[in-house]
Amino acid sequence: MAKMLIGSRIRERREAAGLRQSEVARRAGISASYLNLIEHNRRGIAGKVLLNIASVLDFEVSSLGDAAADELLRNLKIAAAGADPAVETERTEELIGRFPGWAGLIAGLGEKVRHLEHSVSALSDRLAHDPLLAESLHAMLSSVTAIHATSGILAQSEKMEQLQQRRFQNNIHQESARLSDLSRQLVGYFDRLSADQGKLSTPMDEVDAVLTAAGFYFPELERGDEAAVTRQMAAFDAAISNPARLILIAVLEQAAADIAALPLAEFVDAARVDGDSTAALAARFNCLQPTIYRRLAFLPPDTGLPGFGLIACDATGAVLLRKPLPGFTLPRYGAGCGLWPLYQAMSQPHVPMVALLQTTEARMFRAEAIASYLDPAAARTQPVLRSVMLFRSAAGGAASPGLQPVEVGPSCRICPRQACPARREPSIMADA
Repeated sequence: MAKMLIGSRIRERREAAGLRQSEVARRAGISASYLNLIEHNRRGIAGKVLLNIASVLDFEVSSLGDAAADELLRNLKIAAAGADPAVETERTEELIGRFPGWAGLIAGLGEKVRHLEHSVSALSDRLAHDPLLAESLHAMLSSVTAIHATSGILAQSEKMEQLQQRRFQNNIHQESARLSDLSRQLVGYFDRLSADQGKLSTPMDEVDAVLTAAGFYFPELERGDEAAVTRQMAAFDAAISNPARLILIAVLEQAAADIAALPLAEFVDAARVDGDSTAALAARFNCLQPTIYRRLAFLPPDTGLPGFGLIACDATGAVLLRKPLPGFTLPRYGAGCGLWPLYQAMSQPHVPMVALLQTTEARMFRAEAIASYLDPAAARTQPVLRSVMLFRSAAGGAASPGLQPVEVGPSCRICPRQACPARREPSIMADA
C-alpha cells in the first residue's frame, strides 16, 4: 500500500462522516496539526495511530488499499530507475498524493519511453539478424565487386578484341541492372519498416490491445456457427498487421472450440456450484483443465462469477496470452515471477499446481496452473510444452483453505522482495 496516499483517503472518510479534524484527532489521541499533516500526505502513518483513526472513522485498515494508486506508484518508481541525476524516490508517494495528474503524466511518459526502447531493441535485433536484409546486402556487395573487377579489366587492357570487350560491357550492364533492382527492394524494405514505426512494436502487443479493448469477451463466438470467428474479427474493427491477425484468429478459434465444449448457460450454472474446483468442472464436462481455465477467463462480465485472470506461456517463458486482474501485474515483455505456479507446472506436465499468492501489496490471489504437451504422442521426439495459469482474488482466504501464502512479485526487475530465493536480477525498487 502507498503509505503517503493513506492521508488523502483518511481525509475523504472524515469528510464523508461529517467530522471535524480536531474531533477526530482528539478521539485518536493525536494533535490536530499532526492529523492535518497526515491528511495532506506530508507525514507517514502506521501502527497504533492508524488503527485508532480507523476505529474513530469506523473502517477497516485494509480498505485503504487502492490498486490503481499502487500501480501508479510502481510505474513511477520504474520510470525513475536509472535517472541521471537521481530523483527523490522517497517522495514518490507524496507526489501522487499532492499532484496526481502530474504523477499520471510522468508514469505514462515513462511507459512510452519503455515501449519505444523495446521497439528500438526489436528493430535493432531485426536489422542484425534479418535474413532478407543480410541476403540483400550480400547480393549488393557481390554486384559491386563484379562491376569493379570487370571495369578494372577494361581500364587496364589497351588492346582487347571487340567481341571480348562487348562481353565485359554486357557483364557490367547486367550487374548494374541487378544492383539497381536490389537497391529498389532495399529501399522498399526500409519504407515498410518506417511505416510500421507508428504501430505497436510486436504482433503480440497488437493482439493484447485488441483483446483488452474487447474486455476479453467474444459475443459473436457464443452463437456457435461456422462463421463466428469471421464475424468476431469484423466486430473488432481493428487495423492490425497480418502476423497479429493470424495470432488473433488462432486465439479466437481456440476460444470457439472451448465454447463448443462448454455451452455458456450450462457452464455458468456448473461454475456457480463447482467454481472452486476446475478439476470437478473438467470431469463434469469431460474436457481438459486448460479448456476450463480459458472458458472461465473469457466469460461475459454479467455472469455473477468472480473475475478470473489468465496467463499462458511456452517452455521458454515467452508470454502467449495474458489477461491481467487489478492488483496482479502481468509482464508485457520478459518473464514473470519464478515462484508463480505457471513456471513450476512445467517441471511436472499434466499435473495441476495450486497456490495462494501474496503480492507485494499484500493482496491474495488463488492461482492454479497446468502444463501440457501440444502433441502428447510426440512428447519424446518433439516436446512442445505450454503452461496456463488461472488466478482470481482470494481476499479473506476465499477458495483457498489449507494453502499457505507464497510471497510473489510481478517480475524481478520491479519486485521489492530483495531476499527472494527466486531472484535472478537486482530490483530497481526499495525493499517492501
